[in-house]
Amino acid sequence: MPVKPLNPSSLKALLERIEFARDGEIRSLTALSPTSIEIRFSVQDGARGYDRIDVIFQIDGVNDARLVSDAVLASLDLSEGITVELTANSAALAIGSYSGRCDEAPLYILGASIGYEELPFS
Repeated sequence: MPVKPLNPSSLKALLERIEFARDGEIRSLTALSPTSIEIRFSVQDGARGYDRIDVIFQIDGVNDARLVSDAVLASLDLSEGITVELTANSAALAIGSYSGRCDEAPLYILGASIGYEELPFS
């Protein structure tokens, strides 16, 4: 899978374009390995006239996570969107508005790096 790495400026542009995945849907959550997890969202893309697309975020070097079962994924509320934070040494993704405190979210993934891939709406 050709995942594009994110840096702080490209992350900001992507999150603004997809409106932080507000009112989107979580399509899947997959552990690729013990230290690599991907999460797939269906979102509206502001660059495509708000057509829906899927975006996969892949977090590598995972060192902490609170995951949920597939049965619970559909019930998670994305009205606040997602929080994604990136520093030189860490990356965090959380469901909801949890800036600076991602580890308090109902679903979060903390790791060393994050990348993404855009896919057609599924």
